[in-house]
Amino acid sequence: MAKETTPSYVLTMELWTNPSIIKDIKNNLEVSRVIYNSSLGELLKREKQMKRTKKYKKLRRCLCAVSKKLSYNKAQGNKKNIQFYQNEKKQIMKKIFDIQERFELTEYAMHDYLKIIRNHFGNTLNADIAQKAATRAWNTFCKKLKGESKRVNFIKRGELVSFEGKKNNTGWFYRDGTIVFGKTNIHLIMKENDLYMQEALSNFENSVEFEYKTKKGEVKKSFHKVKYVRIIKRVICGKTRYFAQLIVQGFPPAKRNKDGSFKHQIGKGRVGGDLGTSSIAVVGENEVLLTNLAENVMNLTRKIRLIQRKMDRSKRAMNPKNYNKDGTIKKEKKMWIYSKHYLKLKAKMIELYRKQADNRKLSHRILANRLLSFGDKHYWEEMNIKSLQKRVKKTEISEKTGKYKRKKRFGKSIGHRAPAMFISILERKVTAQGGMLKKVNTRIFKASQYNHKTNDYTKKELKERWHIFSDGTSIQRDLYSAFLLMNSNQTGTKTNRKRCEQTFEMFQSLHDKEIERIEKQGIMVLNAGIRLKNKKTAAAV
Repeated sequence: MAKETTPSYVLTMELWTNPSIIKDIKNNLEVSRVIYNSSLGELLKREKQMKRTKKYKKLRRCLCAVSKKLSYNKAQGNKKNIQFYQNEKKQIMKKIFDIQERFELTEYAMHDYLKIIRNHFGNTLNADIAQKAATRAWNTFCKKLKGESKRVNFIKRGELVSFEGKKNNTGWFYRDGTIVFGKTNIHLIMKENDLYMQEALSNFENSVEFEYKTKKGEVKKSFHKVKYVRIIKRVICGKTRYFAQLIVQGFPPAKRNKDGSFKHQIGKGRVGGDLGTSSIAVVGENEVLLTNLAENVMNLTRKIRLIQRKMDRSKRAMNPKNYNKDGTIKKEKKMWIYSKHYLKLKAKMIELYRKQADNRKLSHRILANRLLSFGDKHYWEEMNIKSLQKRVKKTEISEKTGKYKRKKRFGKSIGHRAPAMFISILERKVTAQGGMLKKVNTRIFKASQYNHKTNDYTKKELKERWHIFSDGTSIQRDLYSAFLLMNSNQTGTKTNRKRCEQTFEMFQSLHDKEIERIEKQGIMVLNAGIRLKNKKTAAAV
């Protein structure tokens, strides 16, 4: 039976370090890396042995055949056959799991295996930290075992940046404002004016009680406490700094002003949100917003691209034997030589990526704080982000040009904008202040197809960015989808048409004001279908 999870958050603080502490951290990182790589290599060996057996091969063939029949019957809607093939699949999977256990392809088998490696290093690494490294290797291997990834990657020397324990009483743990490791007490750097940090520390040091809802909907009580500690190495502006992340049980404290009032107070009412790969549309009862996600991130993209070109030229100049005449890399074992100039450029690129990630997260947090005032009941369209990242499988020819269509989809924009991260940040902030965020199934709800005036569904092409009613009224497609989501029923399966009719006039006036604001300010909202009159202003933005 799976262990019940409690809500938790991460509190990050910098460590006061000296050469002795840095040496201990580096030793722990290196031993954790060796355990991770050794466990991963052992799992791959055991998997290879398992796949050689005739019984496993037969079960895989049976599973493939049953899965095909199950998907066919689901398409036909044959309920009796669906139930039969689901039971068949469960029995086959059970037999496959039995074979995996026989070949010791389990997480706990790796915990036993790492004992030899710990003994080799004189048991200098804490047992819980070693087990966490083995668990990390098992989780990586599971992705390959399930078919979610084609291969696994080993960690090179010096590339592991973190290690963590399992509980807050052994290894590296927190006590009274310090991180304890053996007989060493490492002080944490805390700002005097940081009210958020002070409130978070007082919550778990005084074991303040909190309430939370389980997945089953039950309300339970628990106490704030530090679950475990994670030590992280970060390179910031070319300097290596070390941080402690306290994984705290409970909800993070809401940021307050000096007078004690909440800095970002949650509003009252229903909110609908349509999440795109690059932009979002949000509709509340009194406010409407159409904006890009993580706008500041794009400022660094060009710099990164230019550095990558310089690195490629340097790499080609230093390793001409590793390339074919047409410029492609040779498919053979190669030795790469990197110049000092290349390594400096690489350090610059890593720093830019770090800044880009920080800007992205900060931008998402600012936007999430702004949306808190819209209301406390959020209904957002659920997106399968991973499927949008993948390339198109079908090869198609364009009718206009006669050339092959590109198979690329939204991988680059998702990498830059991180829409899934934004939703997780918003959900955490809304629930922390007693609100609710429900993710609506896109295929069932069909927000982009529904027309509340005619009460019917009409499929639209992706290029159609405006919803035009029979009376000639035009509404921006994403904002209209968000409006329909705001007026969703409690289960989130369809739109409440009566509520739509009551709130449409108010929404239309707010919609027109928002479109007018975008056009006046010359804001280029991506994939919105809004043509800007002032092109010079738009280009500057």
